[in-house]
Amino acid sequence: MVVAMSSGQSGGLNLNLYESPLLRAVTGPILRPGGFDLTDRSLARCGLAPGTPVLDIGCGTGAGVDHLRKRHGLKAVGVDLSTVLLREGALTYPGSPLAQGRAEQLPLPDGAFDAVVCECMLSLSPDPHAVLREVRRVLQPGGVLILTDVYARIPDHGQMMGRVSAHCCLQGAVDRTTAESRVADAGLDLEVWEDHTSLLKQLAAQLVWTYGSLDAFWSALGRCDATEDMCPARNTCGSRPGYYLAVARK
Repeated sequence: MVVAMSSGQSGGLNLNLYESPLLRAVTGPILRPGGFDLTDRSLARCGLAPGTPVLDIGCGTGAGVDHLRKRHGLKAVGVDLSTVLLREGALTYPGSPLAQGRAEQLPLPDGAFDAVVCECMLSLSPDPHAVLREVRRVLQPGGVLILTDVYARIPDHGQMMGRVSAHCCLQGAVDRTTAESRVADAGLDLEVWEDHTSLLKQLAAQLVWTYGSLDAFWSALGRCDATEDMCPARNTCGSRPGYYLAVARK
């Protein structure tokens, strides 16, 4: 089901970066560092049986849902806010179960899933606490959350990131302590935390290779109107953002 909604900024969440062909020219339809590498790594650790119901929050075009169903045999469904990406997904993956909805208020029943995948999405939400509460609500007891996202590897850098224009993709990054506390506050037990910043650096290198520099990419996109010393997309602070994988259980 795809409900009509305008693209771009909606409810505090700016979707233009992820709807833009400029980013997808580098990432393909997966739209995150490392592609499916961390997804497959997490699933191997969790040992989900074929047919297990799984929810992909922030599914985009549904590439991840298709991967979960075909590669791992899981009963995966996806939810995303973007009409643009969901319409593209309906053409690319016909019949794939994709629905439009907000992560802060999932249009799904309690305890419907044994696993939730939330990859490179939580930092985009205007209310990550609400997202994690919704994750817990739709999980079965003992169910797992697979979470990947950006974070601030230097603690005081998280405060700087919070002042960055919402047009920048790292605007919602927080330090590791805050990220872990959010998971715990939602009533989920953190079992795994791994740093995979190398994947973020690889993506940055691919953007530089394609567009000449990160500045050129952001300029072409028409986003990132923060000052140079505050924008994490610029080379002045490019070594500070990190990328992590976490697994938590209800």
